[in-house]
Amino acid sequence: MIKHLTILALFLAPHLPAFAACFKADPITSPSKDLKTVIDYDIEGMTSLGESPVGKTNSTYPPTLTDDQIKQLGNRSMRDGESGKVSYYEPLAKGGWRLCRIDLWLPTLDFAPDPVLVEKTKQYSTGNEFAENLVKRNRYLAYSTIYAYDPKGRIERIEQADFSERPKPTFQAQHCRRYDERDNVVLWVSPKHTNKCPAGEPSLRDEWRKFKYAMFKGKQVQLLSRWHIPKGETEWKEEWVPIQLGAYPEAVSGNAYVDSRRGVREIFGSNYGKLDNNAANTVVDGSGHWRGSNYYFPKQIVPASVLENPDELYKYERRRVTNLDSHTRMAELFKPNEHISRHRFYMTEDYVLRHEQLSAQGKVTRIITVNDWRQPRPGPNPDINDNLLSTSVRGLAGHRIYHRVYEVSANGHPTLVAASWAKSRSLFKSGSSADKDLDFGTPDGKAKWRTAEEFYKAFDSSIDARQVFPDFDDKELSAE
Repeated sequence: MIKHLTILALFLAPHLPAFAACFKADPITSPSKDLKTVIDYDIEGMTSLGESPVGKTNSTYPPTLTDDQIKQLGNRSMRDGESGKVSYYEPLAKGGWRLCRIDLWLPTLDFAPDPVLVEKTKQYSTGNEFAENLVKRNRYLAYSTIYAYDPKGRIERIEQADFSERPKPTFQAQHCRRYDERDNVVLWVSPKHTNKCPAGEPSLRDEWRKFKYAMFKGKQVQLLSRWHIPKGETEWKEEWVPIQLGAYPEAVSGNAYVDSRRGVREIFGSNYGKLDNNAANTVVDGSGHWRGSNYYFPKQIVPASVLENPDELYKYERRRVTNLDSHTRMAELFKPNEHISRHRFYMTEDYVLRHEQLSAQGKVTRIITVNDWRQPRPGPNPDINDNLLSTSVRGLAGHRIYHRVYEVSANGHPTLVAASWAKSRSLFKSGSSADKDLDFGTPDGKAKWRTAEEFYKAFDSSIDARQVFPDFDDKELSAE
């Protein structure tokens, strides 16, 4: 049984009186007799017309029928014992006929409807010879669908009436659409909470999508796709995928997640935060492109206005994450109104690869590497020349070295000052890097720190990059 037929409601245009003839505010009032009636005929794609939040030509201007087509289709009949759809067509001022209503009729013998529903069907059919004949053939009306159009003839809204509704059926909006001058959908609403199309801004308790477009050198550019999803009575979440603040390619752009609890949760794949850019965090990925950065906000609720006013971003403490490839990323933490991160971590989802510490002027002062990890794709003006980092350590010949700690001079020259290494050759062969299997000390091979915790504390580092993840209490790195 077709249970989810959607009902399209009608935009009442004074210059097209046929609109008023098709749509009646009371679903029990039968459509006007001057409409054309067609049995069980589906225009291709018409069933879901207007339900999608996107689409242009086909879903915006539905197809029309000519006088000859209406005359030919008027000979169709509904088979006994089966459900069927009755479609009503209204005349257009420019000629032709447009679908404006669909009624779904079901056989009473198979579905045994409620007597109240049967009574409503009789009221609906009174005075309508066609509908009265369906009642005589043991059918009742289950659903009614109204198709509504704006003055340009674009599908505007969909409304539905369920004849089983009590105390009486009413039309309820299911889908609402607005357009720009180029027939792009700029607002789509599924008003399951309010049950009506909004006159202004949509309700936060309904699901909706907003779109924005602009032209650049003769081509259309999508500036916004904002999807609002309600969660219960008071909460909601949103996806801004994408948002672009201008039609030109260099405009600030990206994607974002927003919710009612935290405001902006994440800005990802973006070129927001241009004042936070530096030679290290704008490195290219494996295909030779910079793919933008991701921003997270550890402590504060950040309003969505940040997305449309990117300079507001700098007012908040923010973590910036740059993806170097599919599994390696770089994380920095910027304090409010500052553009220098004092710590920079390179990591995978499971562990830290490298930790760089910076001065208030943005100069690298210390580097801690794991397994001698090197930056695979440094920018054009890297902070540090990794070729200057020593590989062999004379005092630890024959030992597997895990951590290397370098102090970096004002002229960028690194000096190895500490390390961790495997306690025995057997551990060297097995590749174990458990803290209990390591010694922590100076490059001459003398142990100095008894535990990893002491070692990390001595150099203001951590195994879980907590310096840039102050919002995480656990010991595992978050992939965010």
